[in-house]
Amino acid sequence: MEMLLVLSIWSVLILLTVPTQFQVLEHKTEKQFLNTLEMDLLYVQSLSYNSRAVYRLTFPDDHHYEIRKGFTPIVERKVPEGWNVQKRTLPEISFNHQGTIRDPGTFSIETTSSTYNIVCPFGKGRCYIDEQ
Repeated sequence: MEMLLVLSIWSVLILLTVPTQFQVLEHKTEKQFLNTLEMDLLYVQSLSYNSRAVYRLTFPDDHHYEIRKGFTPIVERKVPEGWNVQKRTLPEISFNHQGTIRDPGTFSIETTSSTYNIVCPFGKGRCYIDEQ
């Protein structure tokens, strides 16, 4: 009887901690993806400095994004499943040879738990991520 009682208590404790672990995993996935996206935006901007080639970051679909040199993909990254990318006013991000964004705008990424706006303002500033 004691063994059954101990096993039932352990099973209840395990059932209570599993959803918490999944939430932590989803949160870490969001932060890692957004950090990678921010670094890729800086990468595109730094490639564009003093370059005659056009580098851009595009979202061909909701499942991945690419960094391209002209029309040739250099880097391809996957968007996690269940996330939705709304291009809004920014279907692609590119910078001129001085590091200034060509067409400022915003796009958003909806995850399973929250929504993030990525804003690329006019000028030499960098794009930033705003959580809704």
